[in-house]
Amino acid sequence: MPAPLRKDVFSFREMALRWFDEARKFGQRQSRSANGRNKGGDAGVNWRPSRHFMVQVLWVVGIGSFLAITSPFGATKGQPPLIGWAYWTGFVGYGALAAHFIVPALEKLLGRWPRPVLYLVLSLTLAVVVSAGIVGMTMLTGEWVPFRFWPKLYGYVWVISIGITIVMVLRGQNNKTSLDQSANFENRIPAKIAGGTLYAINAEDHYLRIRTSRGEALILMRLGDALVELAGMDGLRTHRSWWVARAGVREVLRQNGKITLELRDGTMAPVSRTYAPDLRSAGWFS
Repeated sequence: MPAPLRKDVFSFREMALRWFDEARKFGQRQSRSANGRNKGGDAGVNWRPSRHFMVQVLWVVGIGSFLAITSPFGATKGQPPLIGWAYWTGFVGYGALAAHFIVPALEKLLGRWPRPVLYLVLSLTLAVVVSAGIVGMTMLTGEWVPFRFWPKLYGYVWVISIGITIVMVLRGQNNKTSLDQSANFENRIPAKIAGGTLYAINAEDHYLRIRTSRGEALILMRLGDALVELAGMDGLRTHRSWWVARAGVREVLRQNGKITLELRDGTMAPVSRTYAPDLRSAGWFS
């Protein structure tokens, strides 16, 4: 059991050390458990992270590493580098996970508010969630953050949340062109099937057949031009004449070594050997 924190002093450094010690013990228990399952012949789960997931992980690790080096407010100053890195990276990872749920909720509730105000609300909300997480994690180690330190803790977390929010906004600006291109393609969808979820497009001579949850229709457009406008959407090319949205896939079928994607409207989209590796690396199938 870790040594108790002094009741009259709240130390970020001691808290980070305590968390790291608890995480190390948990990791050792999980490792022993996994070794036991492997000896018993458990083949395990073949899980492949998507490209989007890996980008998020790289951002978390990058920001966490920067904070570990700079050690804002001296939170991990004087501690071993690995402890500081684990503390800050875990802190940023928890915030990123919280943002994954908070951002869509704020967009839905406050989407018409001015962007700067929305970003301010986002940073304040993230700071509340992360501060609560810090207090909760400290309680799990058998200690308590005194009430008088809560405003100070929240202030520290909010300042860092502002910085992370700025990074998120800058990333969003970099992706703006792709999003605008996606909007251009959505404007090309005929009115009778517009407003539905895009499932797939496929080339038919000089035309494109667009499949959505509201039906299908033909438009005069080259597949290559459509792929440029679809670059910002969550989908991939599966065949020389097909592009499929991830949201449009109901099931992955395999027969005689060939892979086919069954779409939600029952259409079968082919997967060629050329594009199968891209789909596999993106986590569409193993």
